[in-house]
Amino acid sequence: MRYPLKNAISHIACAGTANLIGIIGVGFITALLTTLLLNHSLILKQSEFKRHSPTLVAFLKDTVEEAHGRTLVSQLEKNGQILAVDYTSKADKLARGEAEFQDLGVLIKEAFAETQGVNPFPASLNIYVDEELITRKALEHIALEIKTHHEIEDVMLTGQGQLKDRLRDSERTMLVGTAIAIVVAWFIIGSIIKRATVARSEEIYLMKLIGMFRNYLLLPFVVQGLFLGGLSALCGLGCFYTMMYVFQSQLGGVHFLTIYQIILVVAAEMLIGALVGLTTHRKYA
Repeated sequence: MRYPLKNAISHIACAGTANLIGIIGVGFITALLTTLLLNHSLILKQSEFKRHSPTLVAFLKDTVEEAHGRTLVSQLEKNGQILAVDYTSKADKLARGEAEFQDLGVLIKEAFAETQGVNPFPASLNIYVDEELITRKALEHIALEIKTHHEIEDVMLTGQGQLKDRLRDSERTMLVGTAIAIVVAWFIIGSIIKRATVARSEEIYLMKLIGMFRNYLLLPFVVQGLFLGGLSALCGLGCFYTMMYVFQSQLGGVHFLTIYQIILVVAAEMLIGALVGLTTHRKYA
């Protein structure tokens, strides 16, 4: 085992400073990809947290009575794109405002008493739409249709609809970013292993002439790929978390990646390195 290991170390050393440059380059790509992954994870958590929030909120005019508002609920639920509609009365809104705002709720209650029972909160309809099967443009079209009813004062898209848009954009960005990172990492690691192969070309040729086993010749390529991929991933993650620690006060309560995501990043880059080593061996050795 000592001689194959020495052969692998010798192969890595032949690349010289190119190893360091490659580790820095792939590490930088890893840090950028990790930033995209963390952003996607945060948006996904926010989306799951607000999963049960209404997609649209329609505010009724003050002149609309509760019976008329509930009749409007039945009309809107006939729309095939709307899953459900919940009616929230002015009294419910006032009680919820007192509970949610706590100390400010006391002031709201006092203001309500001073205005001789004039409730400042409008009645509203919480509208739930299957956002997985619908686009932002379709949501806006539904909102415009709802606003055509003369009982409706205004329609608001809640943060849930906006989060779905951000989540879709984040997924596309992650896919594109991952593809670019794989291509760049493949090119950098491949260039370094190729350089080591050129430096050892005569030695490799002699080993093939004297009948060295194929695994003995393959091992240095795979080991160098694993070394470059793994160390680059660790350096990239280290730089990423160092920057997060330095700017933690500005970023606020941003959570780090889970241990499974970190292991996935390291394992993926080591796999890329191993595949690059295998491919380079077949092509040049």
